[in-house]
Amino acid sequence: MSTTVLLVVLARGGLAVGWFLNTVIVRLPDGASLRPPPRCPECEARLTPGNLVPVVSWLRLRGRCRSCGAPIPLGYPLVEVGNAVLWVAAGLRFGSRWVLLAYLFLFSVLLAQAVIDFELYRLLDRITYPAIMVSLVALPLVALTLEHPKGAVLGAAVGGVGYFLFLFLPALVFPRGMGLGDAKLAALMGLYLGLIHPVLVLYSVILACLLGLAAGVALFFARGRESRAFPFGPWLALGCVLAVLFHTSLLRAL
Repeated sequence: MSTTVLLVVLARGGLAVGWFLNTVIVRLPDGASLRPPPRCPECEARLTPGNLVPVVSWLRLRGRCRSCGAPIPLGYPLVEVGNAVLWVAAGLRFGSRWVLLAYLFLFSVLLAQAVIDFELYRLLDRITYPAIMVSLVALPLVALTLEHPKGAVLGAAVGGVGYFLFLFLPALVFPRGMGLGDAKLAALMGLYLGLIHPVLVLYSVILACLLGLAAGVALFFARGRESRAFPFGPWLALGCVLAVLFHTSLLRAL
């Protein structure tokens, strides 16, 4: 498969999965099932297939429900486009190798958790735990396609356990500053970072802290005394994504 074809497939697939992520983001925090057909949250009108085309439907409807005219948040198409961008970036990084599938899965999970944490200050175990279980089964199989399978599996184990402990201890000592949800998500990210190289966990932490610090300073100057705590999950996720995408340059700097 040529690079162009691969990226087109990833872009379209990323948009489609991004639509599903919106369902996850909206329903799972309230404990709702993912099975019921999509409906307008305001008038409960069932959405037709023509209203479910990622991004295009939102543009065609001008961001409003066809039935009641209620505004459809801009976040919906942004999640769809964001997931497509992440998938294309992963395609550029890994090409058509089997390992690409693993990081497509990771990036989508991180996007969903980041949006939920940004909006609700929560990281859902209902997402993290299944993702970890899937990863524990899938990553050893993916490792078989790599040059050093045993080293990759060992690295994933070290990365997962190490990243979890690195955030778990602060969460115990200072729970207001670091939640257990962050530590659990770190365990998932560590598996994928360690699959490449365990030291990427350190780079991921550094990137997350720098991004979080920059966001905190910007928030302080924007809101002044009205500024409040903000979730760290999105920055952990972004730090992980950047460490994965730029791992060659980061590892070369060792």
